[in-house]
Amino acid sequence: MFGLPAFRKRPRSRSRFSVQGNQARDLRAWAEAAEQYRRHLLLMPGDGPIWVQLGHMLKEGGRQSEALLAYGQALELNPGDPDLLLHLGHALLATGNSQGGIERLREAAVAGSAQARRDLYTLFGESIAGLVPKGDPAPAPLLSDLGRHVTALRATDCHDVAIDGRDRLKALSHDPWIVFEWKDGAQPTTPMALLTIETAVFDADIPPIAQIYVDCGNGFNERDSTHFSFTAGKAAILLVDPASIYQIRFDPDERPSLLGLPRMTVTPLADTDEIERVVRDDAPVDVDMDRLLELLRNTIARDEAKPQLPSHALALGFDLGRAINFSHDYRHWLARNGAPRAADYERMAEMAAAFRIHPRFSFIIPAYNTPPHLLRACLDSLLEQSYGEFEICVADDNSPDRTVLETLADYAARDSRVRYVARPFNGHISAASNSALALATGDFVVLVDHDDLLPDYALFVLAYYINRHPHADIFYSDEDKVTLEGYRVQPYFKGRFNQFLMYGHNMVSHLGVYRRALIEQVGGFRLGLEGSQDYDLTLRCLEAAGPDSIVHIPHILYHWRIMPGSTAMAADQKGYAVVAAQSAINGHFERTGLPFRSIEGFAPGCTGIRPSRQFDTSVSIIIPTRNGYDLLEPCVASILERDAANTEIIIVDNGSDDPATLAYLEKLAERDEIRVVRDPGEFNFSRINNMAARAATGDILCFLNNDTEVISADWLNRARAFLSLGEIGMVGARLLFPDGTLQHFGIALGMGEHRVAGIPHLGLDGHLPGYLGKARLLQEVSAVTAACMFVRRTDFLAVGGFEEELRVAYNDVDLCLKIREMGLKILADPDITLVHKESRTRGSDKHGARAKRLDEEAAWMRRRWAERLDNDPYYSPNIDLGRIDFAYAADPRVPWPWAERADGA
Repeated sequence: MFGLPAFRKRPRSRSRFSVQGNQARDLRAWAEAAEQYRRHLLLMPGDGPIWVQLGHMLKEGGRQSEALLAYGQALELNPGDPDLLLHLGHALLATGNSQGGIERLREAAVAGSAQARRDLYTLFGESIAGLVPKGDPAPAPLLSDLGRHVTALRATDCHDVAIDGRDRLKALSHDPWIVFEWKDGAQPTTPMALLTIETAVFDADIPPIAQIYVDCGNGFNERDSTHFSFTAGKAAILLVDPASIYQIRFDPDERPSLLGLPRMTVTPLADTDEIERVVRDDAPVDVDMDRLLELLRNTIARDEAKPQLPSHALALGFDLGRAINFSHDYRHWLARNGAPRAADYERMAEMAAAFRIHPRFSFIIPAYNTPPHLLRACLDSLLEQSYGEFEICVADDNSPDRTVLETLADYAARDSRVRYVARPFNGHISAASNSALALATGDFVVLVDHDDLLPDYALFVLAYYINRHPHADIFYSDEDKVTLEGYRVQPYFKGRFNQFLMYGHNMVSHLGVYRRALIEQVGGFRLGLEGSQDYDLTLRCLEAAGPDSIVHIPHILYHWRIMPGSTAMAADQKGYAVVAAQSAINGHFERTGLPFRSIEGFAPGCTGIRPSRQFDTSVSIIIPTRNGYDLLEPCVASILERDAANTEIIIVDNGSDDPATLAYLEKLAERDEIRVVRDPGEFNFSRINNMAARAATGDILCFLNNDTEVISADWLNRARAFLSLGEIGMVGARLLFPDGTLQHFGIALGMGEHRVAGIPHLGLDGHLPGYLGKARLLQEVSAVTAACMFVRRTDFLAVGGFEEELRVAYNDVDLCLKIREMGLKILADPDITLVHKESRTRGSDKHGARAKRLDEEAAWMRRRWAERLDNDPYYSPNIDLGRIDFAYAADPRVPWPWAERADGA
């Protein structure tokens, strides 16, 4: 209900992306909402209102420069729109462009925006009066009538509202609003206040969705707003720090409608007990009350070091769930987990003194035409490291801007740890990195871009992990991004090193730290791979040192600067980097003899792989069934329609009695490549499949549900190619529900009600990338579903097959864990894609005896695998195991080093 321009060039259409963007927006997941809106705009680039919403989300996420681009695109579609000019003006002001911001606000005021007029007078006073038309104010009688039943506030402006002769408020458009200011002496100075709104709702079938905005000096924005509906004609909104609120805007509905003229009262809340009582009375029954009260107390105490309520306006009974839902709010996650306290630095010093190894670090920075203030910020962040054993090695790549060398000379003169070289000609980033590397004398090399930042504890954490893993050669950490305005956004919480995920994108990236001797052994940075030179370096170091020498540090130690033209802004900003990445990966395949080629991925910044040749390993496809002709027939047909050479299909009939199914099985049994075997006993998935596996002749077993249909043409060749590698023990597929949403793509351990396993991204639109592309990228996982899994028959028999005590559930997870205990990897391949209709011939496990059996099998898994289940190496400890949408864990499962009991020495 942010004011949207009235775009007229083409009608607005919805897509699943715009709907998901709206849902993310309402959860204040600004980055996720922006991502969904971007995808919608790829389909509908002329949808002006979504360009505006994208601008709003980018602005709320601190990405002001990107917001300007979105607003600019919207302005091209609808030149002169006053609301759009207003948003663009505020975005320009936020980036420091005062002249441009004032001009846009002036244009908005000229075009009729009363809000722009007020903002200009608020920001700049009477000095701006000559440039701004006064405009036609809202009629005084209307404003008087709107405030007839309002205490403490007076109506000062309105838009698209009217009052009929029966004392009813009419919302005339999709953007009606009334602005209120405080009456003289009525503004509360208490920590909080309660705004109560009472009205009559005339359309019970489509009740109004209202919204309150509060202006705390920066205009009206989504962050300080709250949606609500009326319960029995009443709504209550908690105003946080009302003394800081200049104006309140009431949007009675998001569509034309009719409701009673509202009665509005403001009650100051001074006493903490009184505030808690009000919140308890109106909070939803399922709210985490202890957590909510903690946030209330932090907010009242103004303790900025602790998480607080996320908005100056919260609708009680409607919006309080959001108040404690920090699942995608990185700002609040950082407030809880992001920075050490003074006592923590003292602890760091004690721990560092006790380290057995005191590694020396060399920061390697290639610099070229770096804006001086960003270069200084980068160097300052390095010099402020709490662990002091380091040097800074910078190579200026013949920057035309001489202030770069002047800045380096200044820092080198002030601190002997700063060393630099001025290259006589421009050789690009690989050559410059090698020049900086030639200056290095440390034990480990730390790669840093010339405009990025490190937190001051980064080297201490690195030294701590080096002491824990003294034989490791490569370390990498989690990372986030930092805007030009200094906001930290878009964290990448990673898992342990995942070689096959590395073939889809550079999961190591920042912060990347390498033993200097290893970099020298592989010859430093290779020329000709600029843009992915660190990607190539990691792959060559992997070849030399092996994956066991790579250690993941599950803490954010790097802030990647978002700038226009940087891949931190968008993966498609540097097309040459993607080409270089494919060259680096293909070079790696050629050197290692892996039978693959790197190809273009599903989205910019990602790559895929395909087998470089055809494989003919024999495959036995095992399909259990009981009746279900309507499912089995399309399943088998989808196999036979594709290349099924050197393949046998074994159908295990578990007591079918349906005539159509029996006739179909009889017909299938006549084919040479199909066998039908009978197992008429009680359903036991493990026993049935074990029996069929013993009878199979193929070198590879494919366990397949009867309610699946194959989509991928080369599914068997891909499985054969991966299982030709001795290190791979199992390959799983990407399964989609019939509606195209994701049903299975890898299993994460420790999730779900039973803390056994869960399905990340469950229900996600199958076209979407998911968290950092992980719903669409090849990767190693802890387990895959037996609805479609491939395994070598020798390995399957060696581990004893499926555990027959697990008759229905978790037998696939158990098998995967046994395969992993052999030292083998489990792969989830997004390009082996099937439709899965979810166990329709067997029914649900959620009720009755089946639910009891599920509980028993989960308990069995916990007894056998508890340690494994509690520590999925591929699932970040910073991601919440209680959710499937990669929400941030309120309490990460791996604490900061200074919070651990042991000192790590």
